[in-house]
Amino acid sequence: MHRTQIYLQDAVYEQLKHKSKVIGVSISELIRRAVEKDLNKPSSNEARAFFDALSPLQSYASTEPEQYVDDIRNRSRILNLEE
Repeated sequence: MHRTQIYLQDAVYEQLKHKSKVIGVSISELIRRAVEKDLNKPSSNEARAFFDALSPLQSYASTEPEQYVDDIRNRSRILNLEE
């Protein structure tokens, strides 16, 4: 583990101090968790690549959402039993 020093705005520090007491971890641990969470989330470029890979969804491009849902509801055995 490496030690580093950062400067925080007073309001951010107070929020960290309060949250650390509420959940029972140190401010350092809260910062480590936040940094790790941020580093592990996909970047916008990775997210764009993910959605671009979903090209099979293009087959629904001309589908009207309301009609699609109505068709599913009409075929539902559960919904038809309630009538």
